[in-house]
Amino acid sequence: MFPSHAFTHIYTQLLLLSSAESRNMAFPETHLHMPIRSISLPSRIHHPSAKFQAALSQLQTCQNSSSDSQSLQVSLFNLSELYHSLHQLNHSLPTAQAEHSLDVSATLLDSCEAARNLILTLREHLLNLQSALRRKGNSMDVQIKEYFVFRKKIKKETSKLILGLKKLDGSETTALAVSLLRSLFMFLSTATSMKTNTCTLKFVSKLIGGGRSSSSIMSELQNLDLVLRYDGDNSKEVKKTLEILEERTEGLEAALDSLFKSLVQYRVYLLNILTTHS
Repeated sequence: MFPSHAFTHIYTQLLLLSSAESRNMAFPETHLHMPIRSISLPSRIHHPSAKFQAALSQLQTCQNSSSDSQSLQVSLFNLSELYHSLHQLNHSLPTAQAEHSLDVSATLLDSCEAARNLILTLREHLLNLQSALRRKGNSMDVQIKEYFVFRKKIKKETSKLILGLKKLDGSETTALAVSLLRSLFMFLSTATSMKTNTCTLKFVSKLIGGGRSSSSIMSELQNLDLVLRYDGDNSKEVKKTLEILEERTEGLEAALDSLFKSLVQYRVYLLNILTTHS
């Protein structure tokens, strides 16, 4: 199979030949020498390096913000744009660097896929809780128990994934990706401590329910833990909390899908470099 750049070269040559023939047919050869004016379009509008720097700057800014689901979603989309623009730069990398980047991208892809699967399973539990809440009866107690079993499982899985990310080293882009994915795994795994004073937890829940931002106090998942443990009889509060979290996790899933596609494109770019060097 021809590498992609070979097809691009052939296609470009055909376009040039076709363009030349069209000009000869439309304008017969004459001895007049007409001056040709060169028109230079602003390249910075869609220039890959400008897109890369913009995405990098936004991602660095987001690193200093809170780690609630909305901030994580924005950061994941920025990271997706960063990798998308990175392969568009079309820089030629040394073989060793391309091979190392390929290995790093494989781990990032695995982590991204694992995070996406965890969020898909989490959304299933949220939907089951909403369904049980509508039916009422003992089914709600069953779903709450299953939800907390899953929360414990998340903690074990994310611990392994975070350890795998710690082994990665490389560019600033890699460091940002590792930091962001680690924050996402911490968001998914951090649970409300059972030892926390019940009165304090209920007070925090009232603050959140009254319109206060949860990002400065606890994550949306921790808030759901709190509501299910200590306010499970309040169907209105449970319903509201589930709806908010279901919407936020849907946004995270979309952001992870975007990042996964960008990482795949980046791997294709690296494989093309290695194919050229071989």
